[in-house]
Amino acid sequence: MIDAARVCEDLSIDHHAVDLREMFKSQIIDQFHQSYAQARTPLPCSLCNTLVKWGALLHYGRKLLNADFIATGHYARIMETPEGKRLCKAKDIRKDQSYVLWGLTNEQVNATMLPLGDFDKSEIRDLARKAGIVTADRPDSQDLCFIPRGTTTQEYLSNFLTVEPGPIIHTMTGQVLGEHQGTFNYTIGQRRGLGIAYSEPLFVTSLDPEMRVVYVGPKEALLRQELTASDANWIMPSPPVEPFKALCKIRYNSQAQPGMVYPLAGGKIKVVFDEAQPAITAGQVLGIYDESDTFILGGGWID
Repeated sequence: MIDAARVCEDLSIDHHAVDLREMFKSQIIDQFHQSYAQARTPLPCSLCNTLVKWGALLHYGRKLLNADFIATGHYARIMETPEGKRLCKAKDIRKDQSYVLWGLTNEQVNATMLPLGDFDKSEIRDLARKAGIVTADRPDSQDLCFIPRGTTTQEYLSNFLTVEPGPIIHTMTGQVLGEHQGTFNYTIGQRRGLGIAYSEPLFVTSLDPEMRVVYVGPKEALLRQELTASDANWIMPSPPVEPFKALCKIRYNSQAQPGMVYPLAGGKIKVVFDEAQPAITAGQVLGIYDESDTFILGGGWID
């Protein structure tokens, strides 16, 4: 916030601070803890975008400042089309953040400006240096803002969640291979840090927090061809009713893969991929893109 105030001062822009700490704790941090307790691997930055950066700040901007738009530094673009404004990928695909903006509504997209989306990150740094912006050479953030620097996610969670040991079981043979120190220490697809020895590489294939079991298996045991997602949101002229072909992304650093998308009742989505996908993880985001991999059409939270 100090850097934001300095940048605003340098650019002769008014700086306003809104205290959203209580909301951030209850809806982002507490939800983060709860997700891990339920053996889900959350994506809090995406939830923060939906609830805080657009949900709350756009509301306060309109209420307190009579603002018409919200402008952010996300790498994505708003494109004018015959059907209206659409949210699409950034020019700099390596830095594209459209995936974590799946939760925006059409109304929010219409009130959004994303000025960085038409530039490469290197171009933005050059422009910032020339303008004397104090944050021009700040390293890209890789960590969650509420976890102290130098602290791992597991170390952080151990301060809030009860450690409940249980067995590590081979998903195919049923053999007990060791003991874990809490299911929250693991995520689907994890290979390192299992603390067990076996004749072949093993990966976490599923978690059962109620029975306190971590299941492991060979790489092929991670493959699934279908998923369901909840709390569907559609950034389209109208929500789809019929199944349609799309590209679907299941984690931030992965490529969207082709599959059939089935809109279901109750805000649910089913996806059947053309080919089985590894390590589909509950709590992560399902991002749905058009077949040209340009527009993000919406998404949901993977069950």
